[in-house]
Amino acid sequence: MVDRSELGRWLLGAGAAASLIGTFLPWLSSGAVLRSSYEIFDLVERLGFSPGGVIGWSLRLWPLAPLLLVLSAVVQGMPSNARRVRVARLVLPSLAIVYVGGVAMAVRLAPDVGLFRLRFGIWITLLGTVTMIVGLTAGAIDRGRSARP
Repeated sequence: MVDRSELGRWLLGAGAAASLIGTFLPWLSSGAVLRSSYEIFDLVERLGFSPGGVIGWSLRLWPLAPLLLVLSAVVQGMPSNARRVRVARLVLPSLAIVYVGGVAMAVRLAPDVGLFRLRFGIWITLLGTVTMIVGLTAGAIDRGRSARP
C-alpha cells in the first residue's frame, strides 16, 4: 500500500520547489521586457502604487516568500517524532500556499490594462501551490486514517 503521508511530503516539497522557481521566472511582459515577481513588486513600490494595509505589507514582504517556501520543503524531511515538527509540517506550507498562491492569483486576476501580458512564471508558481495543496491533503488524509483504531 502507498504511504500517502510520504507521498504528500514529496508532493509538498516538489510544489514548493516549483513555486520558488516560478517566482524568479517572468510573470509579466511589457513590450520586449520580461519581469519576475520581484521586479514587478519592486517597481510597484518605487512608483508609489503600493497601498497601505494588508496589500502593502504583502508586497513589502514578498522577498521573504522564498524563505517560506524553502522552510516548507525542508520541514517535510525532518523526523516527525516531535509535535512541533508535525505542527510545522502543517502550518508552514499552509502559510506559503495562502501567501504565495494568493499573491500570484491576485496578479493573475488583476484587471487587464493591455500594457502587460501574463508570462509562464505566474503559471508555474500557481501550479506549484496547487501541487502543495494536493501534497498537504494527501498527508492529512493518511494521518487521519492512521489515527483510527
